[in-house]
Amino acid sequence: MKNPGILNLMLIAAMAACSACGKSETAAPAPQEPAAPQRTITATVKADKVDLSYARKGTYFKLPNANGGELDLAAYSGKPVLMMFFTENCSYCRKAAPFIQSMHKTYSPKGLNTVGICLSDTADSPKAFAKDMGLTFPLAYKGEHTFITYKAQGVPFIYLLDKSHEIQKVWGGYDSYFDREIIENIEKSLK
Repeated sequence: MKNPGILNLMLIAAMAACSACGKSETAAPAPQEPAAPQRTITATVKADKVDLSYARKGTYFKLPNANGGELDLAAYSGKPVLMMFFTENCSYCRKAAPFIQSMHKTYSPKGLNTVGICLSDTADSPKAFAKDMGLTFPLAYKGEHTFITYKAQGVPFIYLLDKSHEIQKVWGGYDSYFDREIIENIEKSLK
């Protein structure tokens, strides 16, 4: 292959397929901070207010939203975020999705933001996944770079970011056994 980008994408897809749907809980290391402190200030508009204090960290991402526009982590400044990396055809992603949707429905009125990040390069996969699973939270696509940045090791990989968007907890794979721990950590992050 002459194009290293295609080779990298194939490698990511192979890694995701090989480690997809793992069940064990894994605490992934936090993304590495850049060598020089990166305190870029971004203005985000929220209900007629501009948040000039958001500092981009190693967890920051801005991806295309499957329903149009962009899904920018800065838009959730000061609020915890529950996110799941997924692929449309992963059986464990399909098991996790209803639980993640229930967390969104239960805790979004209390301040939790929920997002899904699809590894697909097109909006078709996350749109089909949302339709099949009845998901109402935002789904991004083209998530390969973010997947690598977060050091995810398969799909689904579920992350809970605290209000400062630091990684609070990581769950590799999905099993209903994780539900109680996920709920406890969400409730802790909302305090």
